[in-house]
Amino acid sequence: METFIVYVNDADHAQRQVVPLLQDRSGDHWVLVACPPRLNRHSGRWVSQPALRRWKQEWARDNLRDLVALIEGRDNKASTRVAHGDLVAFTRQLRGELGAARILDARRPKVGVTLEAVTPEQPAEQQGALAAAGGALALGALIALATE
Repeated sequence: METFIVYVNDADHAQRQVVPLLQDRSGDHWVLVACPPRLNRHSGRWVSQPALRRWKQEWARDNLRDLVALIEGRDNKASTRVAHGDLVAFTRQLRGELGAARILDARRPKVGVTLEAVTPEQPAEQQGALAAAGGALALGALIALATE
């Protein structure tokens, strides 16, 4: 029996990454770690901490429901957690609880946003610099079209 820790911020994207790993596997333990989106500073200012925790739990339950059913339908055990704080420290805590586990970062990358690493060995993403250069190029093309 092997243990997998999967970080998820979009269930459809994660499902496309998890399904190939489920082929010919059964009896494994899958821990799905939900990484809900952050509230912006304006709405987050008016929400209490208990309400925020409750919203994160509901978000995790709603978004991971189909993925849990898929994993359990193939004779595996699935459990869910909600990420809080630093993901490297959270991964360290989970490894302490679960022992040796394979880590899968199945979070959907977003344009212009650098995703936080989930392990100290994970390389930093360089997408942010490319997205800024692409945005500057698009803005230059827009200005050129507007002046003609």
